[in-house]
Amino acid sequence: MSTNYDVVIVGGGPTGLAAAVYTGRALLKTLVLEKQVPGGQIALTAAIDNYPGFADGISGYDFAQNFLRHAERFGAEVRIGTGATKIVPEADSSFTVELSDDTRVSAKAVILAMGRHPRMLEVPGEQRLIGYGVSYCATCDGAFFRDVPVAVVGGGNSAVEEGHFLTRYASEIHSIHRRDHFTAQKILIEQYMHAPKVRPVWHSVVEEIYGEKEVDAVRVRNLQTDETTEIPVKAVFIFIGWIPNSDLVKDLVETDESGRVAVNELMETRVPGLFAAGDLCVRPIYQLANVVADGVQAAVSVEKYLETRK
Repeated sequence: MSTNYDVVIVGGGPTGLAAAVYTGRALLKTLVLEKQVPGGQIALTAAIDNYPGFADGISGYDFAQNFLRHAERFGAEVRIGTGATKIVPEADSSFTVELSDDTRVSAKAVILAMGRHPRMLEVPGEQRLIGYGVSYCATCDGAFFRDVPVAVVGGGNSAVEEGHFLTRYASEIHSIHRRDHFTAQKILIEQYMHAPKVRPVWHSVVEEIYGEKEVDAVRVRNLQTDETTEIPVKAVFIFIGWIPNSDLVKDLVETDESGRVAVNELMETRVPGLFAAGDLCVRPIYQLANVVADGVQAAVSVEKYLETRK
């Protein structure tokens, strides 16, 4: 395996693999590092129904495998199970990337595509039922739960906005929050609370998610009375925050208070030759189609950047 590349892409989710398709087509020697599985979190999604071009939907696994084959078709080298542990800018404007297998590679440019991960409840049943009723995106998965009861966990803007989105599909929404009021913007709360399907469950936390092959119910504990109840639902949508996977570069790039990387419209960071794209970045919405587009933009920007260095 080579140790010198035109571009190293850190992250093999949809953003990183989309970038690799374009850098490969541009005949740039490309290395993609993915420390877990090809496709990242999307590979764990049971079904994708909102990505243009798949009229009948596609499983997350098949989607990820298609993306992987596409990137490899254009020459990208994809290392699964290997991540980056350190990125060092060099005096000649290149980068040394230290890898989790105790090796290192050199790159003329780097694209950061590590994404983010949802803050989890960390209760029994949650991890096992991800993609089978446990979701962190109502816009992505809400349409799969028509005319059935669901639960929404959280009380901020995301929970209220996504909960309101679910009112067009679910038969009823048990909105579980540890306080006695939502903390979202007032106009969002008013819209949400006026929806007849919404059933607030105040002062409460989820302690377990039940179900064998899919979600069947949640066990909820009231923080004031310590009483527990079981609520039958077919899905649990969790919105208690997201954590950007930006620790690798927190001392290199500019981030906001939550750790999201700041980029311009060309996906450039403040470090020349270091680009970032997708869920890792500050952006108005987080959808599959958008983060794929980010990867494409980052790749095109890398191609132009390397042209200027010749």
